[in-house]
Amino acid sequence: MNEVSASHWVDSLNGYIKPYWDDLLQGDWCEGVANTRLTVQEMRGWILQVYPFIHAFPKFLAEGLIKVEDDYSRSFLIDNIRVEKAHAEHWIWMGMGFGLTRQEMLDAADGTKPILRDVQSLTDWIWYINTKGSMAEAVAATSFAIEGIAGDIARKVVNGFEAYKDMPGVQMGPKTYKWFREHAHYDDEHPKIAMEIVKRYATTERMQTKVMLAAKRSIQLLQNALETGYKAYSVSDETVIPESELRTGDKHAERRQNQLMLAFPERRFGDRRGRQLRAVA
Repeated sequence: MNEVSASHWVDSLNGYIKPYWDDLLQGDWCEGVANTRLTVQEMRGWILQVYPFIHAFPKFLAEGLIKVEDDYSRSFLIDNIRVEKAHAEHWIWMGMGFGLTRQEMLDAADGTKPILRDVQSLTDWIWYINTKGSMAEAVAATSFAIEGIAGDIARKVVNGFEAYKDMPGVQMGPKTYKWFREHAHYDDEHPKIAMEIVKRYATTERMQTKVMLAAKRSIQLLQNALETGYKAYSVSDETVIPESELRTGDKHAERRQNQLMLAFPERRFGDRRGRQLRAVA
């Protein structure tokens, strides 16, 4: 793929994902944080719910090492894994500044606390594309799309985020906003490097199309996770998880506990069709 065609395709990619990128940056969650409109409880909600995704992010990147075929890409992934491990700790500091405990966030990461369906969908998607997708799709969905928009988010909301310092229950120190401050800086470079890697591996039109779809899916699911994360905690001072968002296993357990029985017709289906039932030895 020559430089001219590569540049044309990257322009097409950026144009394709721009509406979804803008939707997230101009959406309720991003505007709410940027303008300090979310309540402290809502802030705690999305910070808590999205932490399992942040916690797992270095593991997503590690899957790319299995597929990598060049030293440039390998060095980027290894360095990024190290950085993202530190950023997971920074996310915990952010949550603690808003009144969450470290244990609450760790419980969410290990599955002790229920995770909202939209947040789980984001995690499942990034796991899938990094384990089953191509190298180009994995890097586009993870390091280009997620890290790229994280940088734009950080630059937009950091001042509004810091304005929560005057609200009850918030301790806004340097550690509390370190995640946003760091991403406002370093996520300006990582997506550029990621795109260079994508161009190395997306050398066919079919693969380029798959890359575009993967990047779009990541942005859409990230927006769903963030917006659902804060809205689920909007009602009261208690941690509110809508019944419709509970994991399927939780709902099944509740059904068993209440001993709800399904009613079945007494006659067998064969009998209802007018056929004689055969004895089964």
